Amino acid sequence: MPKFDRTLHRLLAGASLLAVGACGGSDTAPAADANLFRVARSDLHITIKENAELQAVRETLVRSQVEGQATIIYLIPEGTYVQQGERLVELDVSDLVEKRANQAISVAKAEAALAQAQKEKEILQKELRTKENTARSGLRIAEMEVEKFLGRRGGGAEGKNADMLRKLSELVATPPSAPPSDATAEDSAASLVNQVDPRNYRPLVDKVRTLLAEAGHETGGLDRDMGDMANKVLRQVDSIRLAMANLKVKEDTLGHSRRLAAKTFITRNELERDELEWQSQVSQVTLAWNELDLLINYELQKQLIELEQARDNALLELERVLATNDASVTRADSDLTSRQAEYSLARERLQNLERQIESAVMRAPTPGLVVYARLDRDRRGGEAVREGVQVRDRQELIVLPDTTKMRCVIKVQEAQVSMVRPGQTAYVQVEARPGEVYSGHVTSVAPTADSNSGWMSSDRKVYTTNVDLDGENQDAALRSRMAATVTISVETIPNTLPVPLQAVMRDRSVNYVWVQTPQGPIAKQVEVGRHNSEQVEVVQGLVEGDVVHLTKPVGEQDPQFAQPILPTTAQAAATTTENAATSSPASRQPTAGPGDGTGTNPGTGRPPNAMRKKFAEMTPEEVQQRRDQLAGMPDMMRSRLDAEQISKLETAIAEIVKAIDEKRLDDAQTLSDGLRSLMPRRQGGAGGGRAPGGGSSETGGGGGGNRSGN
Repeated sequence: MPKFDRTLHRLLAGASLLAVGACGGSDTAPAADANLFRVARSDLHITIKENAELQAVRETLVRSQVEGQATIIYLIPEGTYVQQGERLVELDVSDLVEKRANQAISVAKAEAALAQAQKEKEILQKELRTKENTARSGLRIAEMEVEKFLGRRGGGAEGKNADMLRKLSELVATPPSAPPSDATAEDSAASLVNQVDPRNYRPLVDKVRTLLAEAGHETGGLDRDMGDMANKVLRQVDSIRLAMANLKVKEDTLGHSRRLAAKTFITRNELERDELEWQSQVSQVTLAWNELDLLINYELQKQLIELEQARDNALLELERVLATNDASVTRADSDLTSRQAEYSLARERLQNLERQIESAVMRAPTPGLVVYARLDRDRRGGEAVREGVQVRDRQELIVLPDTTKMRCVIKVQEAQVSMVRPGQTAYVQVEARPGEVYSGHVTSVAPTADSNSGWMSSDRKVYTTNVDLDGENQDAALRSRMAATVTISVETIPNTLPVPLQAVMRDRSVNYVWVQTPQGPIAKQVEVGRHNSEQVEVVQGLVEGDVVHLTKPVGEQDPQFAQPILPTTAQAAATTTENAATSSPASRQPTAGPGDGTGTNPGTGRPPNAMRKKFAEMTPEEVQQRRDQLAGMPDMMRSRLDAEQISKLETAIAEIVKAIDEKRLDDAQTLSDGLRSLMPRRQGGAGGGRAPGGGSSETGGGGGGNRSGN
């Protein structure tokens, strides 16, 4: 992995090495005086420095697969190098083992219920098939009865219904028999003959034709073979014919007897006997015709109605059976589906329990070095996993990093994130490897603030940024979760005059340095530009070769410089708007740190005396500028304060910013006045103040210099 070189050494060491080099090569300052610095042209590197944590670019995470919470009963020691398949973690799943046993019983019951439902459906299908067959047979029999009554269609028999109708028509067209020739009995005989006149029964032909037509046949059923109806009609027709033939015989016998009686060849009793027999036969003929009339007008119609009704009822019964069968099949299918779902659910739960029990022993999916994950990340970084603690489902337990490629994860402050872009060069110093510096580059910057980083203040936003180290970690010297410091090279100002931050002091709104001359130290006003954590660019006031004091010379009085004229509010607002519209993101960063408010702060366009005004006296623009200045103060003071002091400062400033945002300006003023106790004491004499990047006891970090002019 690429290591540290001379150029990088100059970048990180900054002004301290430049100061040593300048003192060693100066003709006007003694080499042993470490308080002097020779000004020389060089490149000024603008950097962002943040604490970081090393991570492997490629990591294999081992998570808990047990639902709910489970206790760790075995944990492989951290730092162990494991091969694929080795046991890493084991969780206590004794309660799941008991649940699995109970669930196995539930699965067996559900399986038995499913088998029973399947058998019941098979039995039901056979019963329903029997009912359907019975109903279909009943319908077929009823249809056959109707067909039997009316006659078959297209049969091979010779007799047709048309033949029956023809014979009936011939019968009713037969003229009546002549009465016996007897003058004394002529009137009574004529009356009897009229009773059996076949022509009186001609309407029966139309009745039969109508009866066949009402059966629903296209041709009236005349083309059918003769059925029961035709047979009955013909049978009665034959009976009538036989009765009429017997009547003819009786008529002839009676006529003959009457002629013999007239000649007294027979007795009166014999004649009366023949007359009675003739009259009896006439009655027989009449009865036969009446039976034919009743048969056609009533019995045949009644029988046809009964047969057709039986056929229709059989059809309805078949439809009812089919509908009932469908409903029964639907219920059986629903019950079977329900049993199937219950069995599937029970089996799935059993499989889930078995899978969880099997997952209780976690093995290494890939080879690697075991690193414990953090259970709950908080301000202190979270608690590492250990035996006896409970973990939840999907929680990270073990990390198996591939340390071939490493990266650093840093949190960039909101005020600086606009300067960080992918591809920028970065340099990494690892606490575990002192004296070694690794090169890298920014690979990604989070587009939104990290929601998990607001433990200190809801107004303090940071953005997660990844810095990948160049080269490969072949010797495995770097390990995951090691603490590191990342310095990102944001910009390089070429060929400028950088001086140490502590060399620039302030008299209210004027920056100045102590320049060493043959006549002694002289306070000289300077204009400063951009800065990093150790050096600041001098834009005007110094030339190459000047020697400046890093602290106030002993015995010198604080200088008093003429302060700039305070512009009006309208002029200050116009200056602010113009600077905001024309300056780049980098140039909008504070170049000399927060001033004391007695003049214009270089590089920011802030109106003079803005820092000394009370919040209630400021314009909205000045309040916003003061808010932005306070938000950036912790970063500028980071090099001069320890971690605890920075934490207190950040908390106090967050309260001030919150009060400003909530329009509680009196509370903001009270909190701002209290910042003085958190600022470091001035060095280099009673009047020597700090300028860019450093702060004095003056609120906002501005060094007061000579306070007599305040």
